Amino acid sequence: MGFKLASEFGAAMIAQEENNLLTRTGRGTPCGELMRRHWQPAALSEELTADKPLPVTLFGEELILFRDDQGNPALIGRYCAHQGVDMIYGRVEPGGIRCMYHGWLFDNCGKVVVRGDWLPGGEQRMSVGQPAYPCLETGGVILTYMGPGEAPALPAYEFLVKPPARFALTKVRGDENYLQGILRADKPALNGAKFVMPNLVAHQGAPSGTESWVRWHVPLDDNSHEEFTFRYFGESPIAGGLLSAGYQVLLKAIDEILTQRGSLESAAKDL
Repeated sequence: MGFKLASEFGAAMIAQEENNLLTRTGRGTPCGELMRRHWQPAALSEELTADKPLPVTLFGEELILFRDDQGNPALIGRYCAHQGVDMIYGRVEPGGIRCMYHGWLFDNCGKVVVRGDWLPGGEQRMSVGQPAYPCLETGGVILTYMGPGEAPALPAYEFLVKPPARFALTKVRGDENYLQGILRADKPALNGAKFVMPNLVAHQGAPSGTESWVRWHVPLDDNSHEEFTFRYFGESPIAGGLLSAGYQVLLKAIDEILTQRGSLESAAKDL
């Protein structure tokens, strides 16, 4: 279902085609690909216990989050590669998470682990498995990278790597797409806010002690998102542009992805 945004992003009305480019975030869509090329929050650290998997959805993809035997978060496809059983019923154990239907064990890279005395070293990781995405845990949040190639370095946001002493973190679901969420706040609260690619809004409080905040709007699908809000006192500068220019910045980044895609398709045809 499409909608048209008002003029906060610097255009009287956004054409339906541009609206679709900006708000469709599933696999294979230009905006979805853009989002996947950046680290994105998947859950709060406090939500994920050591012994129970946590279902999450990002960009229309259903996933399961769990902690390995070292306590590190791991993110893999939600449904077992064997019979499609929901891994929310899986058992977390040393080495990964086990499907309780046929007993397949998946490691934190989504690979099936087979164990037995007849195998060299006692175990073997099979090529079959689940989709899996790397995770990092910092600043009270678990982040994941779902894009192509090797994950980039995590941006050195001070509120993540060195949270201020007075710091609060919340997560709220919004039954609207991420772009509506970015613009949902009343205008006075957005005065002076910065747009940070591709889905953050940051407001820097005054050095005198005014509250600062960062809102990270993460698409669950095309019609809902989760807003991770970091509130703190003190300075923690974040590089960004005017919120009013965010629309053009997003469209430019999406256009670059479409251009790259077109170049790859042309090269493939020439082979």
